[in-house]
Amino acid sequence: MIENKVFCMMPWIHMHVWPAGTVYPCCMADPELPIGDLNNNSIYQIWNSNSMKNLRKNILANKRSPECKRCYELEENNIHTLRLSSNENFKHRLEKIHSTKEDGSVEKFNMYYMDIRVSNLCNLKCRSCGPQLSSSWYEDHISLHGDIQQQKILKVNKNFVKDLYPLLLDVERVYWAGGEPLITEEHYDILDFWIDNNKTNIKLDYTTNFTQMRYKKKTIFEYWNFFKSVRVAASLDANYKKGEFLRKNISWSQIVQNRKDMIKECPDVYFEITPTVSVYNVFNLPDFHKEWIEAGLLRPENWRINILLDPVYMRLQILPIELKKSVTKKYENHIKYLEQFPNTKNVIDGYNSILSFMSVGREKEIHRFKIKTKLLDELRNENFRDVFPELTEIAYE
Repeated sequence: MIENKVFCMMPWIHMHVWPAGTVYPCCMADPELPIGDLNNNSIYQIWNSNSMKNLRKNILANKRSPECKRCYELEENNIHTLRLSSNENFKHRLEKIHSTKEDGSVEKFNMYYMDIRVSNLCNLKCRSCGPQLSSSWYEDHISLHGDIQQQKILKVNKNFVKDLYPLLLDVERVYWAGGEPLITEEHYDILDFWIDNNKTNIKLDYTTNFTQMRYKKKTIFEYWNFFKSVRVAASLDANYKKGEFLRKNISWSQIVQNRKDMIKECPDVYFEITPTVSVYNVFNLPDFHKEWIEAGLLRPENWRINILLDPVYMRLQILPIELKKSVTKKYENHIKYLEQFPNTKNVIDGYNSILSFMSVGREKEIHRFKIKTKLLDELRNENFRDVFPELTEIAYE
């Protein structure tokens, strides 16, 4: 099961929830194919919904499911996926598979893996995001597209929160992401619950914009020091002006200071950077990586690449052939630089996966990229051409 191309542990140990109440099999599932809605059903009802039962039956029959197409696409480009990670991290829970009934239902819901986006509250409005996962995007989205029929700040409903607490004692691993978890009240309430119940052996994984290290009277560093295993992934796509452009409202100097404070306050907590690689930052990536290595802010191997799939017009595949050649040359030089360090094979594989993914031609999307970039630049009084001179060839007039 673990080794085949379809099997995934997620539908037996997890369900993923978005702030508006939409439920998916996991965070990599196709956003157009939810398996339920907490505004209509409880989490326990959705656990054995028709969609979930069919997904489990497909997996056990070694049949591909449309919800899972993102993992399939990434793996075809030799990119490590959540499917592969979950199979490795939870192979000790394979007994859950044997509890599957003929119709695909599983009687007991054990949420061994938790990834609940309790709110879209976020202080940034990143270029690749939107109002469903960032409250700060709300006004810009309305200016660009009109009313979106949702509140600015979304939160999962109170009934779901009540249903969630009985499941928390089963959790072995939790993934916190946004919105921005480090400014979300429910995140701290749940950490307090686990601390109060001596569940500090839970593995905490974070993806955070790394801008806010304090909540009320405590720093997040104080919380992290309670837990035995904490992995922090900073969503930083580029440095200096490029980083501030891509993740609007970031102060780059504050990011650097936060990393220095973290090294001082909780030196044993694992830290990595997970850049989302798009057409915008594909050139800057090696420069950013090398700078933080040489500044002592990042171990060379703690760099986990996330290739942007949506929106399609931001995919690095849209680059013209000559620019792709320039990227390839730059990456080859950076790979040679990384080869001097131990344990960098996975990082080098990540850079090679970018080159493999980039090789697919989507140049027709350049026109849409220009239109979308120009509209947002005008709204935010920014200038893509000034910040990314290396991409002048695809800049709008």
